[in-house]
Amino acid sequence: MNVAVVTVAYNSNLGISRLVETAIQSTHRVQIHLFLHSQHPLTVQACSRLAKLPGVVYYGHGCNRGLSKSWNDGILNAYSSDADVVLVVNDDVSFSPGDVDQLARKAFDHRDRYIISCAGFHRRLNRWLPSHGYSCFAINPVAIEKIGVFDENLFPCYCEDQDYAYRASLAGLHEENCSGTKIWHGGSDTIYSDPALSRQNRFTQVRNLEYYIRKWGGVGGQERFTHPFDRPELGHDIRPDRRHSPYGPPFDRTDHDIVTL
Repeated sequence: MNVAVVTVAYNSNLGISRLVETAIQSTHRVQIHLFLHSQHPLTVQACSRLAKLPGVVYYGHGCNRGLSKSWNDGILNAYSSDADVVLVVNDDVSFSPGDVDQLARKAFDHRDRYIISCAGFHRRLNRWLPSHGYSCFAINPVAIEKIGVFDENLFPCYCEDQDYAYRASLAGLHEENCSGTKIWHGGSDTIYSDPALSRQNRFTQVRNLEYYIRKWGGVGGQERFTHPFDRPELGHDIRPDRRHSPYGPPFDRTDHDIVTL
């Protein structure tokens, strides 16, 4: 199979190096879609080195353009480049031998499932998890067909996974779990390792929650609306060609300038 891995690097040169180096150990052909979201010197150096490896497609943006935006670009570019399976992976994740193969095979064998989650150890929680959730998952074509892409109004990160999962549930989609993997996840290493970014995140995360509540009528698990902004004319899907402005005014956010790091 042709397997694509989409990942975003911010400030962990060791983390992104481990991820890429363990991902390419797969027996399948692996293409890495690597997005750089900062000017952190050691991470820039690591990404420049990794970009020279065979099979790495490098997007050296050097700015925090939003996780959903790069996930969307990576997923769409990967599938348009003939990927059979696309994995979306945080930069504080690493694979044990055989993990990529297991996750890719599970996704390929369960094409009716919109995402496939995976099991492994969570360092910050210091325990084994049956699912790493949206920290490491495969996304199948049916997800793009039925609900489209991630909402880029949620930036730079957090709540994009809740939004996607809720839209999937409204569309009648279900996930599958790959229980045999031994994937290691640090757990929000990017946020916790940078005090300035952590301070910014406390502000931007609140803005994301405010947008999410405005969109769905409640926080995750307490949503009241079955259509975005309680408007029946707005569907559950975000078409790729409308991803930068999915709902139009007055619904789309205009405060992207709050992201400075």
